[in-house]
Amino acid sequence: MGDPKEAQHEYGITPVETPKAGEYDGVIVAVAHKQFKELGVEGVRQWGKPEHVLYDLKYVFDREQSDLRL
Repeated sequence: MGDPKEAQHEYGITPVETPKAGEYDGVIVAVAHKQFKELGVEGVRQWGKPEHVLYDLKYVFDREQSDLRL
């Protein structure tokens, strides 16, 4: 979805090509990609562990659907 080299250089993170279901403590929506909107909040949340945090930086989802927003 993004440029992995830029993410590594600018932010020190390595994006995951294909997220695994139930794998992550937190899911950060940092870019309002069409794919996130199409998946919906439940589709994005399925990547998180049972007790995960969804941080929606770009207001892709309704306020009550995410755990944190800017």
